Amino acid sequence: MNGRSGLVMFFLFLFLAVMILLQVLSMVQSDRLYERLNHLLDVWRSAGPVSVTQNRSGSDDLPGEEYPGDEGDWLIWCLSGEPSTLYDVLASSSWSSRWIVSGNIFESLLEYEPDAFKYKGKLAEDFSISDDGLEIYFKLRDDIHFSDGKPITTDDVIFTFETITNPGVDAASYANYFRDVERYEKINDREIKFYMKKVYFLSLGFLGGLPIHPKHIYEFDNPEEFNTRRTDPIGSGPYVFQKWDVGREVVLSRNENYWGKKPKIKKIVYRFITNDIAALQALQAGDVDYLRALPDQFAEKSKDEEFRKKFHCLSYWDAANTGYFWIGWNQARPFFADRKVRLAMTHLIDRKAIRDYILRNPEARIPTGPFYIYGPQSDPNIRPWPYDLERAKKLLDEAGWVDTDGDGIRDKNGVLFRFKYMIVSGVYLHEQIAKLVKDAAAKVGIEVTPEPYEWSIFSERVTARKFDAVSMAWGGGVESDPYQIWHSSQIANGSNYVGFNVPEADAIIEKARETLDKDKRNALYHKFHRIIHEEQPYTFIYTKPEQRFLDKRFENVKIHKLGINEFEWYVPRQKQKYK
Repeated sequence: MNGRSGLVMFFLFLFLAVMILLQVLSMVQSDRLYERLNHLLDVWRSAGPVSVTQNRSGSDDLPGEEYPGDEGDWLIWCLSGEPSTLYDVLASSSWSSRWIVSGNIFESLLEYEPDAFKYKGKLAEDFSISDDGLEIYFKLRDDIHFSDGKPITTDDVIFTFETITNPGVDAASYANYFRDVERYEKINDREIKFYMKKVYFLSLGFLGGLPIHPKHIYEFDNPEEFNTRRTDPIGSGPYVFQKWDVGREVVLSRNENYWGKKPKIKKIVYRFITNDIAALQALQAGDVDYLRALPDQFAEKSKDEEFRKKFHCLSYWDAANTGYFWIGWNQARPFFADRKVRLAMTHLIDRKAIRDYILRNPEARIPTGPFYIYGPQSDPNIRPWPYDLERAKKLLDEAGWVDTDGDGIRDKNGVLFRFKYMIVSGVYLHEQIAKLVKDAAAKVGIEVTPEPYEWSIFSERVTARKFDAVSMAWGGGVESDPYQIWHSSQIANGSNYVGFNVPEADAIIEKARETLDKDKRNALYHKFHRIIHEEQPYTFIYTKPEQRFLDKRFENVKIHKLGINEFEWYVPRQKQKYK
């Protein structure tokens, strides 16, 4: 699975080095926050395909087929957070549990082929959706089985669906995606059909993304039996659970009984190291093989010739992690109800400076809207608004915000243009962007006061709309539904925190949801993208590629159009480290 591993802050540890370490450790925090937000958006984010096995691009699996290269060795994968459970459908799961089990242990009916922006069969050999979009059909392969050898049938598909939608099972974030399933029909042991209450373009992805659980293993009388499961996940994937050394690591072993294309690596060890400085040291000491690099680490180490002799420095766009960082302008406030003011705020923020000097990631991009910048929903003809202080001043003048009394602060109808900018406390990226915004705003006669809160209070205030402006990040996928974040019906209780309300945008969102023709749907989303660009409810700050370090004993390391495939990797026999 790609886009994995989140980042968590470490402690300041030497008084004399505080000023130096603050910057390093705070940058660690900022990148981790991005990952934490990505995970939280299981509830908050715009809807996208649920847990469809991604990052395994390539030809269709054939029984007994293996990837090229020598068999053997382990991949020790560094994660900064330890999961509380290895059952990724449960609400108590985390991004780390999903990276461990999704695609490795549990598999879905379909997988997403990011290079082609479409689904293809995984456990299903055939699938279709009716012309009216209300009937979705799957036919299972006849050669698939769980790791214990038991064949996979539609009874397992039904069990998984009924478990996730069981109100007693703690899987609300998954169950929400299946509210529009009216019923299902088991045709036989290999064929099943789902009937939908209404047309929705992501229904195929949701159903195809079910992580199929074996009924004969997990069947329960009391839902609490499933809720309290923590270890021993059993599925059909290329790896099986071996052990969990709590506080240290989870170990997976290759499934020698795997029905599909077998990877060469014998074991994957997910080792938990919460301190990113220690994680990089562990990589260089040979204690781990693979980790997600922080922007400053990658900027430094990717230019180090000695380091590059020992490690792959991988930078790539990830199909499963296509989110973006943004500043939102609360339109319930008098300043930001006016489009000209919001556009002025975007013009006065130097986003290239943020990319180059704060984020320190020259490969990051400035997005123009809420869709993945290289995906089909995004209009490639839209360009970012430029940094232009004079244009910002002109727009503010046109909006009636002028300095009438010469005190250096613009005002309108007796109201001074001063606002609070809410950020997460102690996060380097937020703090530095807030400082840049404050300084830039002062140049055009606006007084900005950064307002930091620790995470729990910050999230409560965002949900309650108690902010003037706010910095956050949304997760995303190659194809997403903007309804939850942008439809006006979501202002009160959804994720439309900034109060975006444009009837034309609502109409486009609604029509796109029921448009099955991809070209027609994307044409609608291009119109929606243009509206967002013109209205500027957010200032879109950056979207960035994944950056990883990997021990160079691993070969056949390829970067695909939208991700990497760890299953392709192998270690030549003479370089193998573990037996």
